[in-house]
Amino acid sequence: MPQIRLFILLLLINHGLFGQEGVHNFGNLQLHTEGLVGFHTDFTNDGSFDRNLGLIGFYHHNESLFISGAFSPTFYDLELAVDNNLYLDIPINIDNSLGIIYGNIISSRANKNIYTKFSAKADYEGVANLSKIDGQVGIDGQKIFSFPVGYDDILRSLQIQFIDDIFLAKCAYFFENPDYPRSLATGFNSKNRDSSLGGINSQEFWNLTTTGRIQITLNWNSGSYLESSVDGIESVTVAGWSKKNEQWDNLGNAKYEGSTEQGWVTSNIFNANDYEFFTLGFLFNTKTGEPGNFAITPNGDGINDFFSLKIIEQSPNNEFKVFNRSGFIVYEKTNYQNEFQGKPNRNINRNNNHLPEGVYFYIIELKDLNLKYQGYFYLAYE
Repeated sequence: MPQIRLFILLLLINHGLFGQEGVHNFGNLQLHTEGLVGFHTDFTNDGSFDRNLGLIGFYHHNESLFISGAFSPTFYDLELAVDNNLYLDIPINIDNSLGIIYGNIISSRANKNIYTKFSAKADYEGVANLSKIDGQVGIDGQKIFSFPVGYDDILRSLQIQFIDDIFLAKCAYFFENPDYPRSLATGFNSKNRDSSLGGINSQEFWNLTTTGRIQITLNWNSGSYLESSVDGIESVTVAGWSKKNEQWDNLGNAKYEGSTEQGWVTSNIFNANDYEFFTLGFLFNTKTGEPGNFAITPNGDGINDFFSLKIIEQSPNNEFKVFNRSGFIVYEKTNYQNEFQGKPNRNINRNNNHLPEGVYFYIIELKDLNLKYQGYFYLAYE
């Protein structure tokens, strides 16, 4: 069918002159080089639609549009200007370019079988907070690619770089707490993390499925609330959920730039076979938080009234013990929260409200960090 006749036919269908509510392809529809087709209604593909070379656009100023059918359509150049978004019930392929004027492409983030796939030479333009892909995005044959993923009015791209061979990859962004994600059946306990990680971002995470050795770059803005977790971006790293160990691993911060309000961080090279879920992690410097030797004076003046260890903020799962000089335990607490002020709870006359002044020894086991420290403190009341 000549290109001009195809364009007129689609316009007639779009305006309901054939009694249909959408364009339905049952046969072998093909758009040739420099062809232009505009869909102003839904598109159902139950036939061959995979050898197109021109521009196909979806346009509507106030309604949502849908792509559905039995077979995945392939677009050479795809243009989008749909106020209330273009929804996918089947995967689509883009061979050359995606241009978003406004609106989002939306599909299920949890369903990896429905996605927007970019082929080896495909690219995109016009991506922003209100014009992106909210769902799974795939690539095939690209060594470096920035997935234009996000949610609602948030663009949260993830960049991937393959180090050796190039593989198929799929990515989606979740604006959800990884501990209790709404879209997935299971969560990823932020308390399960390696000893270098002091915390895990509770606002968001990415799902990236691929294989081989890769590097990834994550970004953040004010909605990530980094300022409440770190003093500077040098403490921001990439964290990956280990399939084998079921914990968050520190994947490194080889490069980073920006501020706690907005910036990005690039991981070290790692094996993608071991991970599928990623988020921002916060490094914990055990040297600066390391317990030492102290003096406490619980006299009510507000200065050193309690035996306080800053490091337990990073490990609420802990065991704390205090010993006298004879080696007897005089105080013991599971999940210690800096409440000891000289009053014993073990192996001493309970009628005695306070321990005698003098030197005491302590052991703190930080189970979240797999660390143990010991030291001493001097107890005085004046």
